[in-house]
Amino acid sequence: MMTDFLKSPFRSTVWLVGIVLLVFSCFLRPNKIETEIIMNDSVRLSTNVYIPKSKGKYPTILLRTPYNKEIESLVGDAFGIKGIAVVIQDVRGKYKSGGEFYPFINEREDGLKTLKWIRNESWSNGVVCGWGTSYCGFTQWAISDSLDFLVPLLAGADIYDFMYPDGLFSLQSAFIWGLTNASRTSNDISQDKLKKSFSMLPLSIADDSTIRDISYINDWLAHESDDAYWGKMNHRGLGRAPVLSIAGWYDIFLKTQIEDFQFLATNEHPDSHLVIGPFCHGTQGIENDYGGRKKTGNPLKIFLYTAKKVKGKKIKLPSPLKDKKYNLFIMGRNEYFGSDNWPPHESHRISYYLGPDNHFSTEKYPSDGLLIFDYDPMDPYPSFGGTALGDKVGPAEQNDNTNRTDQVNFETNILDEPMILLGPVSASLWLSGNTPCTDIIVCLQDVFPDGKIVNIQEGGAKVQLIEENPTKYDISVWATGYQLDTGHKLRVAITSSWFPRYNRNLNNCSPIADAVESVKARQVVYYGPETPSCLNLPVLELKNR
Repeated sequence: MMTDFLKSPFRSTVWLVGIVLLVFSCFLRPNKIETEIIMNDSVRLSTNVYIPKSKGKYPTILLRTPYNKEIESLVGDAFGIKGIAVVIQDVRGKYKSGGEFYPFINEREDGLKTLKWIRNESWSNGVVCGWGTSYCGFTQWAISDSLDFLVPLLAGADIYDFMYPDGLFSLQSAFIWGLTNASRTSNDISQDKLKKSFSMLPLSIADDSTIRDISYINDWLAHESDDAYWGKMNHRGLGRAPVLSIAGWYDIFLKTQIEDFQFLATNEHPDSHLVIGPFCHGTQGIENDYGGRKKTGNPLKIFLYTAKKVKGKKIKLPSPLKDKKYNLFIMGRNEYFGSDNWPPHESHRISYYLGPDNHFSTEKYPSDGLLIFDYDPMDPYPSFGGTALGDKVGPAEQNDNTNRTDQVNFETNILDEPMILLGPVSASLWLSGNTPCTDIIVCLQDVFPDGKIVNIQEGGAKVQLIEENPTKYDISVWATGYQLDTGHKLRVAITSSWFPRYNRNLNNCSPIADAVESVKARQVVYYGPETPSCLNLPVLELKNR
């Protein structure tokens, strides 16, 4: 969803494809026409159409973007040279298109009108495939019942699940994207201003103080629950056509993208695939190419696969993908694992129990006890990396957090063989506290032999704790595909904030838009036979290591 998402491996590769093909095939370069398509309310949307030079009717690639259709010109040229028409459109209210931009709301109606226009054109054979990353992927989901093939890259169908995963507001991602895309063209906002906006109270003044009053940011904050407002931006389960959905373990849309794909089950096309690679939505906190494109997959092959699919050819997923329903990259092992099930049947849920003195093992601690930490919303536990939008996201070092007192930590013994986690992670925690409204965050981490700590995955939930009354809470931690090597340790940190990835809970039960006053919280984590707090891990058992 970044305006400058040119760093995406998918987009950069298509640009490279376009350059190479243009150098060697200039005479095949498609004809480009700029036109306007009139929507149902008479708003005109600026559209570039790329038509192959060869005579005939063609299938079409449709890309609808809020990021300026002109920067996608090589997408038009690259697919055009392959004998495919391409339609690239500025969405309503952006760049040359008329109307007012309000994110996500108009993409179904405008997309369907655009599809109707394409199929009525003399050069169209009626087949239309969606293509694009992030917001451009959402525009595909919005009309997925009318497309013939979808390739959403790092994109989800249900915006509430992106904005409020497990009820936690995605502060960093929402504010970075919402503030930098508020004008017809991109806003050039300094990183300092963006960072300051995260800490402003109440949150409802952040847009006014940073740029101006932005109606959709106010609405995002006002609608904390999954109500009718968000229902207009939920297009999960519409599709009937085959989908190649490409997600990332550290991506902002991972959770919703998995659920989007699973929700297709009732109408699932047998040729649909979900690929989850080692991708994030921005620049990585720790540089890691995970073995390079020979291991993670070459986006050029995805481009060529799409070109053949939209022409109706039967083709298998390109290597190193496994051509299974689920193609799941295992970070650290640096290879894909193919499965027709989620979670994979080879992954077994194993509970690791908490105890004193960093106890974290498959053995329950033999006696009951408790651990306490204090959480001050005015000094929230900082997020480094993770599933946020921006710079230095994804894998990042966590060592700067080790000396904080607003957490409890647990570690396994040093591993004497690799441990592979593949699937959803969850926590079953017995908790109590002195504030009725608070958050619990669970951070799963890898401790390297040299002491470096790297985040594997995080998750959390809003909880209503009862003082001195231990109660069990089931907390979802996002899924992962990760191998811890011999000599490493698995670590978990339990705290009450992961800021600014998620909005900090002020512990006062007030709506997040207007909350100002904060309350310090004392959180209690229990362990032992009667209160067996644990993490439930998807441990993959491979026959041949």
